[in-house]
Amino acid sequence: MFASFFPSPRLFFLSALLWTGVCMVIWYAFANDLGPSLSLGSLIGFDYPVPLGEGADDAAQAAYQAAQTRAVDVWLYQYMIAGGAVFALIWYRLSPHRWFWWSVVVSFVILFVIWFQVQLDVMINAWFGTFYDMIQAALAEPDSVTISDYYAQLLTFTTIAMVFITVAVLNNFMVSHYIFRWRTAMNEYYTANWERLRHIEGASQRIQEDTMRFASVMEGLGVRLIDSVMTLIAFLPILWGLSEYVKEIPILGTVPQALVIVALIWAVLGTGLLAAVGIRLPGLEFRNQRVEAAYRKEANSHFQVPY
Repeated sequence: MFASFFPSPRLFFLSALLWTGVCMVIWYAFANDLGPSLSLGSLIGFDYPVPLGEGADDAAQAAYQAAQTRAVDVWLYQYMIAGGAVFALIWYRLSPHRWFWWSVVVSFVILFVIWFQVQLDVMINAWFGTFYDMIQAALAEPDSVTISDYYAQLLTFTTIAMVFITVAVLNNFMVSHYIFRWRTAMNEYYTANWERLRHIEGASQRIQEDTMRFASVMEGLGVRLIDSVMTLIAFLPILWGLSEYVKEIPILGTVPQALVIVALIWAVLGTGLLAAVGIRLPGLEFRNQRVEAAYRKEANSHFQVPY
């Protein structure tokens, strides 16, 4: 299934993990600080802000911090694109492959878009905090919030939501095409080895059903798994900050960075429990298919079907 679509699957995925680790180390070591000199964010209005002088008020500091955060995010996106392009170029030179553009390039694009969607989730989460703080202030002190402030917050949410919906629709379209290409690659792989498969009972049906089920699982469960992992990673810094207000966990007692620990424990235990419950399902499905194939073979050898 993987050999039909990816170049040298084991080496490819291992190198992808190693390359991701290297890029993360480089980012936190020094690449994060190169943004002011290398970022192209100024071309689209996300350049690094000029440092504030001494005595700047709270509003100016908040605006500066917001602009700085946006500039760093845009620089991170550029860094990720550059890292993915280098990785893809290396594999293109070392191991040319028929499905290279889909298996390598589009795989990276899908991962990048999912990460971008997760960042939009983080932005929406931050917007909820700001918006409800504003509503609370308006209820506590009448006329403290103007109608223009209220509409500005709604406009902010509308902008984020429109970008999120557009990206989600385009990503679903791309994932569907991606899975279709993967299924095509698997079908071609099995067809090329048909002489080894044609003697197996129901080989053609197995190719059709197995490739279809694998594609469905990857399109649904695979994408959700990646999205869940990236969501956990993206929200850990937020949980780290909020953990200052939560010092104790039921049963465990006082735990440093409690919310982060709870999130990680819940993710590991939840995933482990689901894996333990479902680990026998593939074997049961395989035996069920084998029994059905044996039944069809026995039926065909004992009954004559009139035409």
